Amino acid sequence: MSTFHNAINRAISSRTIIIPLAALMLAMLSIDKAFMQAAKAPYDKDRLLKVVRLNALSTQEVVQAIYERGVDFQMSPPVESEFKQAGARPEMIDAMRKSYRAPVASSPPPPASRPTGPARPSAGVPPGPPLSKSEIVTMLQGGLPASRVEQFVEVRGVNFTLTPEVSREITSAGGNRSLLGAISERATSERPSGGDRSSIANVPASHRNAGPDYDDLTDQAVAALQSNNSPHAIRLLQQAVTVEPQKPTAFQLLGFAQLYGSRDILSAERSMRAAIERGGSAAFYVYHDHDKLFGSFCEGSLFVTKQGVTYKAKDGNHTFEALDSQIKETGLNAFVGSEHGAFHIKVFQDGNRKDSKTYNFAPLTRQKPESSLIMNLIKSY
Repeated sequence: MSTFHNAINRAISSRTIIIPLAALMLAMLSIDKAFMQAAKAPYDKDRLLKVVRLNALSTQEVVQAIYERGVDFQMSPPVESEFKQAGARPEMIDAMRKSYRAPVASSPPPPASRPTGPARPSAGVPPGPPLSKSEIVTMLQGGLPASRVEQFVEVRGVNFTLTPEVSREITSAGGNRSLLGAISERATSERPSGGDRSSIANVPASHRNAGPDYDDLTDQAVAALQSNNSPHAIRLLQQAVTVEPQKPTAFQLLGFAQLYGSRDILSAERSMRAAIERGGSAAFYVYHDHDKLFGSFCEGSLFVTKQGVTYKAKDGNHTFEALDSQIKETGLNAFVGSEHGAFHIKVFQDGNRKDSKTYNFAPLTRQKPESSLIMNLIKSY
């Protein structure tokens, strides 16, 4: 009997230890998740305007990103008007208004000369080896603000010496005097003495050659797409999908860039399917017919997801949404807009599945293969 009681006591004692440990682990995971979200760099106004104007992410996706990252500007009537003109929906404006992150209180002004010593911590910058000149130029050319690049330099340092020629190249790419000062400082303070490079060799393998994080890469890609530089956008997005392959946004933008930039519909379909399978969407520029003749129409983006389809006009005033269960039929048009590669989506209008309404669209490229891709994606999910 005593053996039985001892076993029971050991089991109870073990359980009393395991439960607090499990609770502690859950608490630590929650804290880590909150820290990671807080470490995300908030959107500045210009960067978020580019996202809205590109219209390659659905309203729901943009709203979710705003809540995750926050914004570093406060909503005011002029700012609201600017976003509305860019095509922002009311729910986007509301998300911006609720997601303002006040800047962290700055420390007292530094002395005239920049301080030397260990790099100051900067939120959202991953650790890694010193940056090369080409990495800094690529960041700037991709649309990353000089102030953000400076944060990377402060944390990571650089592996090159600042010369007049290098200074001109960085300035031409979008750098400023503050960034050049940070590079000059880190080039001196981070370089091992006596030519010893062992400090670089001791950097963990997971951090070697680490560049901008996922959000930085996708932000730079949006800026590149806005500048009609799709080859650069594709390179950035291909890098982003290797950084966080489980996320849909980079795949979604990559498919968009491959379709409208490099005109590679096969690669675009692969990327779009990867985005949809990860909970994202495939985005297509389309014309939406208003009079069954395409004499009156609006331009916007059609988004295909696992759940259905949504449409948002460029000006944000016209929207359309249909769940998979509401879609009765999709197909190429034989008459209405057939010369534009038009297609239709027929949607049930009531719960009895009797009445339906037909929405006609034509792809921006006016090519039937793009229409066929859209319909195939709708039917696949």
